[in-house]
Amino acid sequence: MTLPDERTRHVLQAGAFLRQLAASQAVPKQVRQEAYRLLRHYPTVSDIEAIAEHEERLRTLTQSAFVRPYLTSQIEPDWFRGYPLGPHRL
Repeated sequence: MTLPDERTRHVLQAGAFLRQLAASQAVPKQVRQEAYRLLRHYPTVSDIEAIAEHEERLRTLTQSAFVRPYLTSQIEPDWFRGYPLGPHRL
C-alpha cells in the first residue's frame, strides 16, 4: 500500500526527472522533446498542493473514515536533493 507522502513524493520526483530530461543535452533531441511535451501537461508543485489541500478539507468536512487522502500537502525540500533543477513549477 502506497502512503500519501510516498505517492506525492514520487509524482513530484517524476516531474523533476522530466524537467531534467527536457533540459539535458546529453540525451537525444527526440527524448528531450517528448519530455518537454509531457511536462507541459504534468502537475506542478502548486497543482499537487491544491489537490492535497482539497482532499484534507473534504476529509475534515465529511469526518468519514472512507475518505482517504491520496496526496499530502506536506512537501519536503529534501525530496528534490538528487534533482539539480528542482521540482516542476510554472
